Amino acid sequence: MEHNSNGTLEFLKFYEDPDAPTYFGELDYYLKDGIHIQEYGDQINYYKFLKKHKEDLNKYYQHFYGIHLMEENLQSDSYFFLNFNTSNRGKIPSSHRDVLKNKYIIVGIIMYKIIFYEGNVELNSLAALQEMIRNDYEEYKEGLIRLFAQSSGDVKIDDDDKMIDNVVLAALQNFKRLGWIDLDQDYFETRPSFQRINTIYEDIIPKIDDIIASYQ
Repeated sequence: MEHNSNGTLEFLKFYEDPDAPTYFGELDYYLKDGIHIQEYGDQINYYKFLKKHKEDLNKYYQHFYGIHLMEENLQSDSYFFLNFNTSNRGKIPSSHRDVLKNKYIIVGIIMYKIIFYEGNVELNSLAALQEMIRNDYEEYKEGLIRLFAQSSGDVKIDDDDKMIDNVVLAALQNFKRLGWIDLDQDYFETRPSFQRINTIYEDIIPKIDDIIASYQ
């Protein structure tokens, strides 16, 4: 491990940046919470700090937590996140160990399919998204609700539209927390980091309808 002349780990030189006291504390908290950081809105300064020190910060998270700081690029946009997995997330304090519930991932996959596979790129209404999901999966509503219930460990299956709407709303609230979308009451807009859905579940997205139908 490389040290500087003062015996300090070389990659910790990002601490010497005058902006470090302003941005690193909150940035570290956000990243450990699973939030994706991009050059957008109130994240711009955090993004610039990450961009400036990304190599040293990656070494920092590898050394102290055994996890990688990742940067993914989407055309002219990029975003940063910590790449957690089950073997090393235990090194992150328990207060940061929340993971996205499976039923919200299912909503994300359906939402990605509707917007990007089916060409509804101008969709920006929560109510419209809820209605599209109810209508598109009317034939397989029982399967969709069973899949939601099974993925969350629910015993009771409540077969109605309100249950679907509530899961979709909660999913989007969680996507906002992760920095995947903007959400303001009924209005939402996907951010570049929403492409994480496609990165992780690219093989599942085209099959999601068949998966839901199998739960009928």
